[in-house]
Amino acid sequence: MTSTKLASRALVHRLFPPLPDWARRTHPLLRYQLAGGSAPRSARARLLRITSVLALAALVAIGSVVIVTQGFTQPAGTYPVETINQLVFYPVLLTQIGITVLSLLTTTGLIARTQRLQQWDNVRATSHGAELLLRTRWASVFYRLRWPLAVVLGSRAVLISAMLYDLTAFQGRYIDLLLNGIQPETSVPIGVLALALFMTASVLLPFTMIGFDAAFGLLLSTFARGRTSSAFAQIVLILFRVALVVLLVNGFLSLLSGVVSPENMSLAWLNVIASAGVGDWGLLMLYLGRAGEVWATVPFSVFTGAALIVLCFAQAALADVLLRWAARRAQHQE
Repeated sequence: MTSTKLASRALVHRLFPPLPDWARRTHPLLRYQLAGGSAPRSARARLLRITSVLALAALVAIGSVVIVTQGFTQPAGTYPVETINQLVFYPVLLTQIGITVLSLLTTTGLIARTQRLQQWDNVRATSHGAELLLRTRWASVFYRLRWPLAVVLGSRAVLISAMLYDLTAFQGRYIDLLLNGIQPETSVPIGVLALALFMTASVLLPFTMIGFDAAFGLLLSTFARGRTSSAFAQIVLILFRVALVVLLVNGFLSLLSGVVSPENMSLAWLNVIASAGVGDWGLLMLYLGRAGEVWATVPFSVFTGAALIVLCFAQAALADVLLRWAARRAQHQE
């Protein structure tokens, strides 16, 4: 029994290794990063911030209802699950765009700000000072964005629950109907597995995308070290990322509204992967009716979940590469 417990603990430890010291809130440099080097906010400032966030959330929610109902002229959906998906999409997509913008703003100006505060020489005084600064800044992004990230993950929990509820439709044969006639021919067990992989990927993507964006922002900060160049790099990168999201989401929606010609099948499949992986982080396809429409329109799109799992691992690995590259550049810069 003891050996079994030890083996189980070793397996859990291997699958879920503990956070490194620099990624824990107890680390002094990470605490400094989270504090922003300033005094704690007053109760009045915190109340004003909460009020502003709630007012913005209410405005976005009302705007979403207006868009979905086309100015209150039509229902948001034909049945509850569709209504939930329609109403949740725009607020969550805007939240995800906000997360992307904030992760880039938090990282791209790091070195320029540190130099402006005349702290750069102190950081580089030790052999791994610059690397530790960049790594703690990267970790701080997840802590700073924990509340909008909770909104994104909470919405996914609701949408995944709705998908599971949808699976019970037509006496539990809804998945059979969605898989009927798609390319390639897919059995129900494989279809269920593909759907489970997609659900898993939709939960992982917010983390891997934030990690990748933050690492890329830190690498960019080692190139754009001046105040002006850093601000310009931030503006260009943020505009590019927001435009990319809009372009990919619009491309996905236009794909559903048209007919895919045989010569454009590969491009259509890449469109689905890019939109789900980089555009909306799988948000649009977290509706079983829309997922089935994609499966019927684009061959091999039933395996989108498997492709997105691979993309998640690739993003995580690339984020680590970018972070190491940024740390090496920063440590050897004057």
